[in-house]
Amino acid sequence: MATVTQVNITDPDITESNDPGFAGPNWTSKLHEGLVLQGQSHLVAEYNITAANNKYLSPNGKNGNGIDVWYQTNLANSAWRPYYNWSITNNYFTATGKTGYIESCNLKVFYTPPVNVSGLDPDPTSNEGGFAAHLHEIRFTYTELDFVATDPVLVSVSISKQTVSPSSTNIITLNANSTGTVGLSVRKLNAGKTDYTHSYNFSNSTWVAKASGLQSKTVNITEEEVENNSYCSVVMPSTDESATYSVVMTAGTLALGSGVPDAINELNFETVQNVRATFNPGTKTNVTSSGGITTGYNPEVSFADVTMPFTFTYTKSSGTMTLNRQPLESDVTGHYQFVTVGSTVAQGSSTIPTDDTEGVKAGMYLKDGNFELGTQRTSRIPENTLVNSISNNTNFTMKNAIGSAVAAQAAITVDGSLSEKILLTSDWLYEFENFEAVLNAEATAVTVTGNLIIKKWGRSTPDGNIKLQPNFITIS
Repeated sequence: MATVTQVNITDPDITESNDPGFAGPNWTSKLHEGLVLQGQSHLVAEYNITAANNKYLSPNGKNGNGIDVWYQTNLANSAWRPYYNWSITNNYFTATGKTGYIESCNLKVFYTPPVNVSGLDPDPTSNEGGFAAHLHEIRFTYTELDFVATDPVLVSVSISKQTVSPSSTNIITLNANSTGTVGLSVRKLNAGKTDYTHSYNFSNSTWVAKASGLQSKTVNITEEEVENNSYCSVVMPSTDESATYSVVMTAGTLALGSGVPDAINELNFETVQNVRATFNPGTKTNVTSSGGITTGYNPEVSFADVTMPFTFTYTKSSGTMTLNRQPLESDVTGHYQFVTVGSTVAQGSSTIPTDDTEGVKAGMYLKDGNFELGTQRTSRIPENTLVNSISNNTNFTMKNAIGSAVAAQAAITVDGSLSEKILLTSDWLYEFENFEAVLNAEATAVTVTGNLIIKKWGRSTPDGNIKLQPNFITIS
């Protein structure tokens, strides 16, 4: 049980005595008596509360102090409440691993006698004599808890950024419950993420090939770092590339907590290269085109909201030019488009026949277009399917992320009753506004203006290059 020590106050002279009439099974009472000057603040009571061995004072009250203090109001004493105040000083343990716990508290109670307050000045008397009937009662309480013995453990590991640019720095944060050592390595993974190719040398900030041995660092976590975490920085290679890196810990004098990564692919981050894309006019027979814009560089898979105006011109080389309608977003190929299936795809086949592969790129996401449009109840294309290879205006094949062939789960039957579609998308996200096409007076050229809005830069493969196909023009 905590020790509660009363401090004797001599200036002013305050007499302290036990008050057994107010004692209880789990509390005691002290009476403080003395004369003090009016209109001045006086220290009238002081206590030290110290936790017992292997215990600490649990934070109480609004301010998280080791004790909770209040003025016990009743009908006789409530008028005096504003004339009392107190201060609490928390004293913390200094031993390693305990510095965030309260060892003891000091409580000081101050009284400022009221002046020229009716009923309170001068001090009223009572049938009990003197001031006693108006007992001013201040109470405090505390909760004492046991320290729970814990093994010294590295509790958690985190990284400041999931994606980083070449030559930039990523910060690794280590949280431990005790001082000690752990091993840290950062490894660059191969394309399949099955092994590492390089590891980081913390002493000279270089990346060393696996053939030269695994590079690691012994992190010595100090008492200060137990309270405020330990931080290690990693400088990424300058090569403009996309790659995956793993943070891997090994036990030292500190054991590893259950969520701490101790193998590759448990805590990963990526470097992303800077990429840009083009938006150009497409072409068709007897039509030449001009114009085009190029975006600025941004890191892969980064979001933005960049608007770029464009002007494209489509000029006939022969025949009669007609503007049939205004351009639509569906006329843009290379990032989000539907492709018509040319002939039936048998169940188990990995090849999609089509006579229009314009804008189709290896690595694009591939989905059952009719399922996405709501005209097919179940998808005939497995999830996470990618375009593998393309035979120009003939077909393209399907694969998964690791390169294995993907087959249709059910036949895609082309019989003329329903147009079968495949939806192709990429990581690049665009929007378009204010499309406007104008045929000149001579009917020799169509000029298209509008705005390209870049919402997200995707990856380098598939790239973000797109074209506005002149489907809104006919040449006869």
